[in-house]
Amino acid sequence: MSETAAFLALIETASAQGVESRTQYLKEHGPHEMGWNFANIQDVAPVLRRQLKKKGFFRIYLCFPENNHDVRYALKITSMRTFSRPEVFTDPVDGRRYLVHSRMTIRSIDGIFPPMRLDEFLSTDRRKPDVRHLALGFLFVVDPEV
Repeated sequence: MSETAAFLALIETASAQGVESRTQYLKEHGPHEMGWNFANIQDVAPVLRRQLKKKGFFRIYLCFPENNHDVRYALKITSMRTFSRPEVFTDPVDGRRYLVHSRMTIRSIDGIFPPMRLDEFLSTDRRKPDVRHLALGFLFVVDPEV
């Protein structure tokens, strides 16, 4: 990936129930870590670390398969650790243990009104994001809000 003045964001699938439970936990307990199992985070970890140092955050946009793959929320991430080999992580929201390739601190969950379509984003390789790629992990896009 080449250096660019644009800021990077990620897109991931989500469920309404998952967003609701994490939002409630965030309101009651404040910022907390969440784990992600996709190894492709390693592809952009250096860029995201530089962005965290420069800007203080990056976003993960949440796409909803049950709603035409509309993007309805954005998570503001303020720290991140990645692992080349998966590590065990206990999610504070559901108390379950997961094998993850990254741990990120979520600061806020912001609604997007009106929702954005997946094809409104520009991927880092200058193509339109394809919903089929979500099965492989995060989509890497240029953050439209920066």
